Amino acid sequence: MSNYLAVNKANWNDRAPLHAASADYSVGAFTADPNFLSSVVRFDLPLLGDIRGLRGVHLQCHIGTDTVSLSRLGARMTGLDFSPAALVEARQLAASAATTMSTSSRPMSTK
Repeated sequence: MSNYLAVNKANWNDRAPLHAASADYSVGAFTADPNFLSSVVRFDLPLLGDIRGLRGVHLQCHIGTDTVSLSRLGARMTGLDFSPAALVEARQLAASAATTMSTSSRPMSTK
């Protein structure tokens, strides 16, 4: 059972480039439209209120689509993920979308 973290991390490392290339994540729309928001953030908009100027940390940010979206709404965002491959995709998305956000890799902990 002690290997489950490594197996899970490898799984998400493998998925990150596939998800970034998938139409389901709309990565190209972030570059093409500076007002584009992820479907998750669009769904949550009525509950979010005004987040301009707030600082946020997005745990398990994966390839960064929601993190970029929150940044576009004016929050100063940091995306955290344990998958280095996901963070590579998130940084590329932020750069191509001309969005400022920071990212950080953190190990998962069961404690």
